[in-house]
Amino acid sequence: MSGIVDGSAETTSAASFDADVLVVGAGIAGLLAAHRLIEAGHRVIVVDKGRGVGGRLATRRMGEGVFDHGAQFFTSSEPAFAAEVARWEAAGMARQWFDTRLEPDGSVVPDGHPRWRGTTGMTAIAKHLAVGLDVRTSTRLASLQVNADGPVESWRAIIDDGNELRAGAVLLTPPIPQTLDLLAAGGVTLEPVQRAELESVSYHPCLAVMALLDGPSGLPEPGALRPGGEPLDWVADNQRKGISPVPSITVHAGTATSRALWDAPDDEVIATLLDAVPGLAASPVADGVQVQRWRYARPDVGLEGFTRKISGVPVAVLAGDVFDSSRVPGAAASGWAAAELLLSLI
Repeated sequence: MSGIVDGSAETTSAASFDADVLVVGAGIAGLLAAHRLIEAGHRVIVVDKGRGVGGRLATRRMGEGVFDHGAQFFTSSEPAFAAEVARWEAAGMARQWFDTRLEPDGSVVPDGHPRWRGTTGMTAIAKHLAVGLDVRTSTRLASLQVNADGPVESWRAIIDDGNELRAGAVLLTPPIPQTLDLLAAGGVTLEPVQRAELESVSYHPCLAVMALLDGPSGLPEPGALRPGGEPLDWVADNQRKGISPVPSITVHAGTATSRALWDAPDDEVIATLLDAVPGLAASPVADGVQVQRWRYARPDVGLEGFTRKISGVPVAVLAGDVFDSSRVPGAAASGWAAAELLLSLI
């Protein structure tokens, strides 16, 4: 890896950086921002601790089954995002799933707003966006440090394996608690007012169960339910959705249930959620059930606006679904806004 240094004082110039901007997090906000920055002529590296890209645009395979286990769909009412979705559709990466509102009693109400999905799963969209970018997955950062050597201050991102990346600016898209941990580990002190604002952010957790079934789920059209209360928040038939060749369902717990069962054994989580699915007409296949724990599933207390500059440090900007809303269009808008803010600063 280029840019490895021994920490000695050396003159740091833009030419010695690994990237003009280091984007932390390969979710939709980070990927869209990276494209905008590259279009403007900047060198960008995207790192993500996960094995793949997408963040909560998450698709998993289990046997022959395919599961979307994070974000389930997205809408496209905002013009800029609608244009982006149209590009995804033209590239064969996105398709409409349904255009109705799901009621707690199982009924559906037409509302004219298409709900979109990834053609082969939600991760397909992130993989499409990652093409042409320098994306480094399975890259967990241990800390972010201010590098004061040289004519301008910059950033050193220390990777768990001991290597490091240098960048003139950073775009931080992880959940805010993880971002604060990275900065604290690097000895970065935030201004008190901004620290207080960021520390006020909180998130709802979500437990997800993925289950292969021994037959059709029996879920009504369009192959999804949005129950009216605990313990469930969402149930989807991935085969009816069009991404799985065999019967499989994804079940999301409600917030209260997710908190109550967060540390419970997987067997208890699985039994609680699957037993609560109304009208489930099939049983789980042996060894065909998994649990995913989303600690930061969606903001409870978020941040206003679309982006935020961190004060008192080299150029650093925040983006992600903590802004505007926890939904995919909000994350996209945040990524674009963060890119424009960075372009005004670097």
